[in-house]
Amino acid sequence: SRRWIEHVQAGLRTLSATVNNVLHLHNTPQPELAPTDAGQLLDWAYDFLLPLAKQARVEMQIINGLHGVIIQADRHRLEQVLLNLALNAFRFMAGGGWLSIRGIDYASLEGLERNEGSQNKNNEGGVEISVRDTGPGIAQSDLPRIFEAGFSTRPGSSGLGLAVCRRILEQHAGSISAESRPGHGATFRLRLPRNRAAGTGRLAGKRFSDEDLSRESLSADPAGPAAENSSGDVAEPAATA
Repeated sequence: SRRWIEHVQAGLRTLSATVNNVLHLHNTPQPELAPTDAGQLLDWAYDFLLPLAKQARVEMQIINGLHGVIIQADRHRLEQVLLNLALNAFRFMAGGGWLSIRGIDYASLEGLERNEGSQNKNNEGGVEISVRDTGPGIAQSDLPRIFEAGFSTRPGSSGLGLAVCRRILEQHAGSISAESRPGHGATFRLRLPRNRAAGTGRLAGKRFSDEDLSRESLSADPAGPAAENSSGDVAEPAATA
């Protein structure tokens, strides 16, 4: 059945992430950088992560303001970063929840006031991809250590996923940071250099202009917008204790 196929897909993709994390951490040659459409990367993320999200009972939302934005990147390694972050979120939302992946081209926001969560002078001319969940959040005492290899608060975890994310972002002359309050989920921000202008955005199959995305970023509810599932229905994000 279709449900069984999605279950198998999710299992294989999770296993692949675990194997790749070990390889990345212990044998990491320099990335093979090539012109990469950042918007296509986020389109891939929605299609690839959807079976995993369904298995975890998590609603997914993609806000894609990066179509046409070209970055010098090793696409396969950036895919690994998004997979690691999504899997981490799914594992901590045992009762289901909501995951948002959002891409912003800072050139398209030039001249507009930015929301406090994304304001950073280092982003001028760059792009940001944020991965936000409604999980239990991260303790303030743990935040300084989450990117250390081997550190994990989840029993049985290798503690490699976030360490690999940081290494890959550094190889791309970028950065990764985390923001969280216990009980209010977590947001990971990936920042990368940008090469040229963006086109249009996409939200779960719907298209938005960069101007629409800019206005939406200024008026975003701190609690997060409603998540849209693959059928087009809108569901409120489920907070996780």
